[in-house]
Amino acid sequence: MAAKLSDEKREHAKAIIYLNPDVSEREIAKQVGIGNSTAHELKKDIIEGDPDSYEQARATKKQEFIDNAWNVVQKALLLANKRFDKALDHEAEFDAIIDEISSSDDMTQKQKQALLSKLGAIEMSNIKDIAIALGTIYDKQALASGEPTQISERHEPTPDLVNELDKKIQQLKSMTG
Repeated sequence: MAAKLSDEKREHAKAIIYLNPDVSEREIAKQVGIGNSTAHELKKDIIEGDPDSYEQARATKKQEFIDNAWNVVQKALLLANKRFDKALDHEAEFDAIIDEISSSDDMTQKQKQALLSKLGAIEMSNIKDIAIALGTIYDKQALASGEPTQISERHEPTPDLVNELDKKIQQLKSMTG
């Protein structure tokens, strides 16, 4: 079956398999324009026919993933660091706004909402999402690198700053309705 293929189709299938070693025979068949059983035979021939070349391509793709994932981890750390710096830089502003709202008996609901909007403009947004993405990508990168992805001892720093900001925001929300 696979022996009757043109060199062009065989090379096309080979490229697909080398780029994505886990590609299904169905996807190969669809992209190359051959039957599923022919794609199965072809994939088997390519993998078994030159295992060193196939394994080298697989190792190269794995290393590319590891490198790309590490770059994303570095970017996420940089972004999270900037968000924390911003929150620390504006901590006094948070306190001043909360004090202003707390001490004002004659503020209208509209004025309180305006102050809440002002606070929202300087809050540390999406840090939770950044942390989740960072952790997920780091775990995938570590797994691909053969590093452990689980720690048996748990030494987790308390995110005091995030907790403090959450409390302040909740306090503002309860005051403004």
